Amino acid sequence: MKLLLHTDQEHEVYSLSEIDFMEEPVNILPSQEHRLLIVISGNFRLDLGEETLTAIEEQCFYIRPGGNIVLTRQDHEPFAVYMFSFHVINVQTSSVWFDTSPAFDESTLRSDRSYSSVHTIIQDMIRQRPYINKAESNAYQPMFHMLMLSLSEQNTKAPSLENTRDAVKRTLIYLQEHYAEKIKVQELSDISGVSLWQYNELFRSLTDKTPIEYLTEIRLNRAKELLLQTEETIESIAHQVGFNDHYYFVRRFRQKTGLPPREYAAMYKQSHTDKDILFRDSTGRLLQLPKDKSRIVYLDRNTASDLMALDLFPVGSPKSLLGQFIDTAPMQNTTEISFPPKPEEIRKLKPDLILVANYYGISLDEMNTIAPTIVLDREQTLESRLRTLGQIFGKEKEAERWLIRYDAIAEYMWNVCKDAFVPGETATVLVDSNDGKLYVMASQGLTNTLYHANGFRPPHEVATLIEQGEAFIEIAESDFERYVGNCIFMISATRDGDVTDPTSYERDMSWMESPYWRDLPAVCNGKVYHVGQHWNMDGALERMQVLHALPELLRRSVMKN
Repeated sequence: MKLLLHTDQEHEVYSLSEIDFMEEPVNILPSQEHRLLIVISGNFRLDLGEETLTAIEEQCFYIRPGGNIVLTRQDHEPFAVYMFSFHVINVQTSSVWFDTSPAFDESTLRSDRSYSSVHTIIQDMIRQRPYINKAESNAYQPMFHMLMLSLSEQNTKAPSLENTRDAVKRTLIYLQEHYAEKIKVQELSDISGVSLWQYNELFRSLTDKTPIEYLTEIRLNRAKELLLQTEETIESIAHQVGFNDHYYFVRRFRQKTGLPPREYAAMYKQSHTDKDILFRDSTGRLLQLPKDKSRIVYLDRNTASDLMALDLFPVGSPKSLLGQFIDTAPMQNTTEISFPPKPEEIRKLKPDLILVANYYGISLDEMNTIAPTIVLDREQTLESRLRTLGQIFGKEKEAERWLIRYDAIAEYMWNVCKDAFVPGETATVLVDSNDGKLYVMASQGLTNTLYHANGFRPPHEVATLIEQGEAFIEIAESDFERYVGNCIFMISATRDGDVTDPTSYERDMSWMESPYWRDLPAVCNGKVYHVGQHWNMDGALERMQVLHALPELLRRSVMKN
């Protein structure tokens, strides 16, 4: 006889007894059963007696036996939630009993395995309802057990406090540095300390690629560089970038570029020896860019910040546009130019390249007589902007490294802030402008930092604006209730620093005395954060500085309350 498997003497079995679907506010009486709530859509307030939580779409909550459950609407918004009632059966060598001790340490459960996976299991179960005979109802049990095992694995405290997403991001840097070595996905999983199945899912969520696809792309990009910079053989380059079989390398290279390596090198070496390189900007113009692009002039705020993140500094820039977060010391050799710029002052700087995102009031034709003038897409995300600049200046690797570091710091920052706000709380960014108008930010500015998987969520109306592609809209005082969430970040356009005394604004802000404002839950609960306009800037350096400043702002509010 050969032993194939030996299980622990003590283990748990999860036995499902009932599934309920709820769309209306309800008060659920205590029970000796364990309960699991999975939010399908909308958001609502969840009162568990000892704690009150804001429940939002895609969240999972656990309620131990004997616990109260009260669901109430929030912002008059509809919601949908499944409630699973179940027993935990503890099996020991010669005895079995119902275990009523808490199955999880926290009420709010992590579901990093991706909500879609959990939702698929739910749909498979619901599809079989409402079987009543014993044989048919047993079909629920293995699927529910899968769901519980998934949640149990993700919510068991790991020996390391490092966030799993941070751990996976660390392997992206490892791949950038060790791409030429023989690397297996299991090895990457071991480096991150994340289980193999979870590593693969998180990796794809971060990169939209499998680990092997990502590694192959790094190798092929490095091969392109070597083909253009050296005279080495195809076989030698293939081995240098990690391909043991150079025939396989040629096949993958052709799939990626549409050309065999030799033809690619012949074509692009010729273009690189010419004076100019072609680039199509956001207006659709095909521009000839000089190989030497060391003398740069840029004419807007975000571009300045983005370029400085890549260690690119101009010979001329409207430095007065830069916000308080920007350290202008590295720009001591940069000439200050007016905005809108005067062609004669730019011509004196003899630039190789001019960059502009907002070209209102600028004659592109005239600028092009001075130097090639690229119009960048001002609607691009930070990620797209940095990658575009990386492409223009040959700094693709630096751009990717900066973005990986930014994402890692964002994950760490929200982990640091977790005690300063309720997970799933909604937040609204309002701008009090110089013209006396009020705006709510949607897809632009500070919201890009606040709306994060581990941070704040947009209220329903703001989420709709984001889906519609709106950067911001003007609102009236009577619109506050529709757009304002649990917290408010108030941007003052009249000051550039933090504002701790809103009554000291230079402009009339009498709307703060109106009932529309005073009766907002965020105002009543002391969750209004007054900050300067530099918090709402979207440049790379400003976004990074907001990550560093936000924990102190949130903690200061908690201490005040």
